[in-house]
Amino acid sequence: MLRLLSASWSDFLVSLLDDLAPLGFAGERSGEQVSVTLTQPATLEESATFWDQAHQHRHLTVITQHAETILEFEARHADVFAQMRVFQPSAIRPVLEIVDFSDRRHRAIVEYLGLCQSVMSRRRVGRQMGLLVWDHGQTAHRPLIGAAVLASPRYSQRLRDGYLGWAPHYPKTSARHDPHETSVREAGLGRMMQLSMAYALPPYSLLSGSRLIAMAPFTDVGQEAFAGACRHEEDPDLAAVVTTTGKGPSGFPFRNQRIGQLSNRTIEADSQARGDVFAHIRPYGSSALYASFEDLVSSGTVRMACDLMRTEEPKQFSSAKHVERMSMSYCLKRLSLSRDIFRGNEMGVHIGMLGAETRAHLADGTPRPHGQRPRLDWDTVVAVWTQRFLPASDGVAEAADEKDRVQHLAARRRRNARGKSCRQSEILLSSQLPQ
Repeated sequence: MLRLLSASWSDFLVSLLDDLAPLGFAGERSGEQVSVTLTQPATLEESATFWDQAHQHRHLTVITQHAETILEFEARHADVFAQMRVFQPSAIRPVLEIVDFSDRRHRAIVEYLGLCQSVMSRRRVGRQMGLLVWDHGQTAHRPLIGAAVLASPRYSQRLRDGYLGWAPHYPKTSARHDPHETSVREAGLGRMMQLSMAYALPPYSLLSGSRLIAMAPFTDVGQEAFAGACRHEEDPDLAAVVTTTGKGPSGFPFRNQRIGQLSNRTIEADSQARGDVFAHIRPYGSSALYASFEDLVSSGTVRMACDLMRTEEPKQFSSAKHVERMSMSYCLKRLSLSRDIFRGNEMGVHIGMLGAETRAHLADGTPRPHGQRPRLDWDTVVAVWTQRFLPASDGVAEAADEKDRVQHLAARRRRNARGKSCRQSEILLSSQLPQ
């Protein structure tokens, strides 16, 4: 595609395309002409690698910008990291602690773990709750396994709302606004949280620690953390947890978390969750969600957009509340582009809940009766995770069936070897910073 542009506009377009090179864009300038090309993967395997590299590029950009924060945390809070010279996977004993967001150390831990995620999700709104998972089983130190951090859910999310049977939301100024449907929605949102992070530090990440962490909000300690985040609510009840998976639809930490195993067959699953805690909400029509790579746009490109709008639309520019976003929108529109240019891979939407009747209560906007608010027992969750993912030890039964026992034991031994072979330097996020 060729475009004829003035020098300032061609500078902006070429700079934007350079920023978006990880998405396959390229721009070549020849006089007043800019040639735009887009190269994307042809197969599913190529696509997975392509988008993984794009996420890694974005992650590297972000952590480079926060290098000072990362290095300061690692120097000041070295005790949170596992000491590999004495680390024993078979000794892991996970213990929960509620995040105190007024505590400087807890806030620093949450910020650092947010930076560790290759799919960035540090933006949180409304009420917040968090659960730290510590390892009390290691000798001489108690390292951090990871954390789950949650915040208020989005007011409107098409896939989630369709799954719960909520009517589309219309503002009060619309003729289609329905006060009853709005009250149902708000009642349900009051009993729901958005999981923005379920992250395990190395070497626990090599032992599928994120799967353990993903279950923490469904425990009694998770409910206690939720009640603390809803101090002004008369009857707080965390009935559902929603999350999106940035690198693809499936979401490893949320797959095959069998309620029957995790509850010793005492809790039923939602009818559409196929026996799991989390249901993967499949998109329909044009309802699929896609990752946005808008934060790949450099500050230099944003400055160019602001300069262009300031020059061409000075009144509109001077009255703008969000100058940078409006300037970028203005420039994209002038180039006959939209924010779809930032669109990445398809994301997954997952909703977790316990109990066969929970979804019906959320759909109706009614509270669950006090006797129908099941929670997972943390000790049972840990036992199931241990049997599935940690190396076998004396007194710990195998989770696999008899016919799969040999293969299962071999897989656990391989995972154990990976965990123990993790180098001390690889645990630190700073090891990924450019040297």
